[in-house]
Amino acid sequence: MELSSVLFLPFPSSLLTLPSHYNTIFEHNSLGLEISPPSCYNLLHKLFAFEREVWSNGFRCYQAGWRFGSCARGSLPIGEPLPTVVVASRLRLASGDELDLLLLDSDGRFTLCELKREKVTRHVIGQILDYAAQLAEMSVDDIREQIEKAKCKLKKQVGDEWDEESFSDEALNESLKSPRLILVGWRIEEDAIRIARWLQRQGVVIECYEFDYFKSKSGETEIFVPRNLTPLEAEAVETMETKPLAPHQVRRREFWTDMLRRLGNRIPHRRNPTRENFLGFSTGIRGVWVEWNGGRSELRVRLVIRKEEQPELVKKLQGREILDTLKQEIGEEWSIYETPISLFVQTQKDAGTSVWEAPDDVREWGVETLVKLYNFIVPKLREWTGQSEED
Repeated sequence: MELSSVLFLPFPSSLLTLPSHYNTIFEHNSLGLEISPPSCYNLLHKLFAFEREVWSNGFRCYQAGWRFGSCARGSLPIGEPLPTVVVASRLRLASGDELDLLLLDSDGRFTLCELKREKVTRHVIGQILDYAAQLAEMSVDDIREQIEKAKCKLKKQVGDEWDEESFSDEALNESLKSPRLILVGWRIEEDAIRIARWLQRQGVVIECYEFDYFKSKSGETEIFVPRNLTPLEAEAVETMETKPLAPHQVRRREFWTDMLRRLGNRIPHRRNPTRENFLGFSTGIRGVWVEWNGGRSELRVRLVIRKEEQPELVKKLQGREILDTLKQEIGEEWSIYETPISLFVQTQKDAGTSVWEAPDDVREWGVETLVKLYNFIVPKLREWTGQSEED
């Protein structure tokens, strides 16, 4: 395969290069951008399958969920972008209509994506709401084969991070009833934006994206630049957080409530229990936090470093001397795990059952290990980075 010739720019701070076989799907003329399906679905899926961040009032929103951290200075974004795969393209619904893309992320959440060659209008808002209503009347059994294939792809991507509970029929059926809604078009009309923002305030997770397209004079390089015109506002996030939880989310929140009770004020934080399978705490160093993470029967304690924000720190820790240092200072066996976005230094303990039903000794281990990690690593991070607080 030739070198990449399509540049995908989710935001100015990051760059994703796609394979050259995508370079024929665009045609730019005086009437605007024309996309030739079905190739456009493959390319636009990259908008959600890789790092996608939206900033609004201090919150960072990821593909199919939002992740928060906090410290003395207020809400700070922390978290790892979620791996996302296509469940179905042009999924035929009961009405006979076809949904452009149905996506599934590693938290077990579905996203409906509707792609328009031209403008997204108020009619398109109604269209995707109708598709969501039809999807809510379906069950996992209706698309079992597609879901199983998607789960296999996600398992390969997340490895030990796989949380089987998030992909039970019960959890997935709940997710089908309230998916994320994504609209992508050449232009988004004002009335569509107004309706989308109102829906967000009612607890509907919906976002509208415009995109620009550029082509080099030689014709060898094409650039696709999306812009979120409806980033989630604090009020909308608060509304979404009050929505009824699925049973597996209730178990997670109860677990984190107990863990926070046990933690008390032993490290500085202003965290609340979440419905997610992790709970992170800011170190005060940009792009670095510590967290608890639950997966199947394991409770993990780990240091997380965003590669883009702390490249020198990542290089330092890739030397692996940190593993012996942590074992000496804290105890436990530590390991390094990497994704394209982050580096993790982690240890774990098997609960012998679902992590969300872990016995007291495992929970106490999680608290003690997190406190030891935080107290040891934060001074070291400040020494290594020269930072004393979040920039």
